[in-house]
Amino acid sequence: MDLATQHLNALYNTRQAKTYSDVSALFESNYLKILTLIPLLKQTAHHSILPHNNAADLHLIINQRFTHTGIFTLTHILNGNIHKPDINFKVYFDAQLLEVISVCNETTLNANHPFLAQCSDLNIQWELNLFMQRWLDYCLDNYQGKSWQTL
Repeated sequence: MDLATQHLNALYNTRQAKTYSDVSALFESNYLKILTLIPLLKQTAHHSILPHNNAADLHLIINQRFTHTGIFTLTHILNGNIHKPDINFKVYFDAQLLEVISVCNETTLNANHPFLAQCSDLNIQWELNLFMQRWLDYCLDNYQGKSWQTL
């Protein structure tokens, strides 16, 4: 685990409200990770799949594509139609940021979070984007060396 990830994880475990700077650092970290997982994301115009022999295939779905931004879904498609964990995110290529829009159509992940009543929009963004960071780490560990294929 790199130093930036350790710092972000330590912030997660504090009771302090997250600041714009904290959330922005997570957006930047996730942008770098998504480009490591999908190096040609900026040029990708079609749905793609990252096949895996021993795990579920990873799917990249293009929802909207513009010159400087894009809205994508990263998911596994199980049993032909179940999308888990269906992560919708927006990439700002010009600002080099990745912002999670929703996970499995939810805009709040942890309904049992002890500080949920105190959660601001920044804290909710923090929850969603920290989940994305951890899932990107999982994908980088499990799909490294695989090649994306256009559907």
